[in-house]
Amino acid sequence: MISAYLPEIAVNAFKYSPQQTARANWDAEYAGGHWDYLRGSSEIARYGIIASFCHCYSRGGALLDHGCGEGILRRHLNLDIFSHYVGVDLSLDAVARADRNHGGERTRFLVGNVEHYEPEQKYDVIVFNEMLYYLEDPESVLRRYRDHLNPNGVFVVSMFDMIKARKVWQMLDRNNRLVESSRAVNQGGHSWTIRVYQQA
Repeated sequence: MISAYLPEIAVNAFKYSPQQTARANWDAEYAGGHWDYLRGSSEIARYGIIASFCHCYSRGGALLDHGCGEGILRRHLNLDIFSHYVGVDLSLDAVARADRNHGGERTRFLVGNVEHYEPEQKYDVIVFNEMLYYLEDPESVLRRYRDHLNPNGVFVVSMFDMIKARKVWQMLDRNNRLVESSRAVNQGGHSWTIRVYQQA
């Protein structure tokens, strides 16, 4: 949480390097229950803000959720506001759980890598949920997805407050227009920043 308050000059001293996790590790962690806590009350504030931004900026179009995991964000969304929802995650196990627990009408969950996934349409909202700091070049990924936003569409980005995330925010702020920013803090003192961007 301290990293959320570090001055920019201190953040600039750090060299960005992505978190490293292989697909096999994700599957093992989901199967082993490592990520079960995401369904608990400690995550409600974060998911509540993400969902509220999604509701605010939807104009009845579709939503693409990268890093969907078990589909927890889908559970927080009012699908009546969207034409449909697509969740994409690297983990086979997580997507299988998401489909089993939250699949249904106007909802699809797919296994895919954000760096290579090719959307079939345009979206009002594209969510990048706790996953950009796993990428070598997060800004290039957002740049690639700009073509898949409807006019006035937005990116909703959530990241846990740590130095890596601050470095990614610096990258995103350079080439995207910041529309909204909020922070969620839970009872344990963990904090997240959630931002809404449009094309610059």
